[in-house]
Amino acid sequence: MYVDGDWIKKGWKTKFEALLGREISEKEWKKMRYKSVYVIATKEKVVLDFEITDRLPTIEALIPLFIRIKNRFPEGKIQRIVSDEDKAIIGAVKSVFPEVAHSFCVFHQLKNVSKRYIEEFRSTKNIPENDELVYNEICQLIRSDTVVSAVVCFQKIRELDYNLELSEASRKAISYAEEIFKKNVNFLKKGFTPETDNTMEQVFSLISDIVDKARSFKTDSGLTNFCYNLFTYFNKRCFSTGKWRGFSPLMRARFQYG
Repeated sequence: MYVDGDWIKKGWKTKFEALLGREISEKEWKKMRYKSVYVIATKEKVVLDFEITDRLPTIEALIPLFIRIKNRFPEGKIQRIVSDEDKAIIGAVKSVFPEVAHSFCVFHQLKNVSKRYIEEFRSTKNIPENDELVYNEICQLIRSDTVVSAVVCFQKIRELDYNLELSEASRKAISYAEEIFKKNVNFLKKGFTPETDNTMEQVFSLISDIVDKARSFKTDSGLTNFCYNLFTYFNKRCFSTGKWRGFSPLMRARFQYG
């Protein structure tokens, strides 16, 4: 089971002002506008449940979400929960699922390391030999599933830093690796294991696409276009004979009835 949170923008300012009967300042609007949506999904990207909270929620704000999930599944059915280092998620999972194994997602850590090299070399395929040794060792550090293996990798990174002539990208990556080492070792000591799956990235990408489409609901034509696009996505068949040849049923209805 995968859990993650994402910031969302709530509503439209004019509608809130109409409800409140007054104008909202920009500073006040920024505080009101941003919320967080926490989503629970399976590895197959099936969304099980979600909770909309304040931008920086407490542990208590997420406990109801996990209780609902616990009530839906028999005891022992959930074998592992994967999340990032969000303290609210970790606390809520520990409270509701104390016996379930908890893994921390290192997808963003790997992505951040690659980003430092891509900024200088445009692609990880163009990394020079010396820098590639450092890059691979940092990735191995991030994937380490024991404290011992993490320490060994970190020592190798320091040796490479001391003995090799490295690029600015490697210097930045090594500095980042020092931060990651302390954080990941702390999680490993608590019994957490690393997970590289980017399931939640794909889930939130899907949610973002839906939200972008839904923004057009502010107009009647926008809602019509959304429904039309949704219909044609699932049913692309058109009439093959007669005067409506080449048109879909929905398009014919729009011509006839507006």
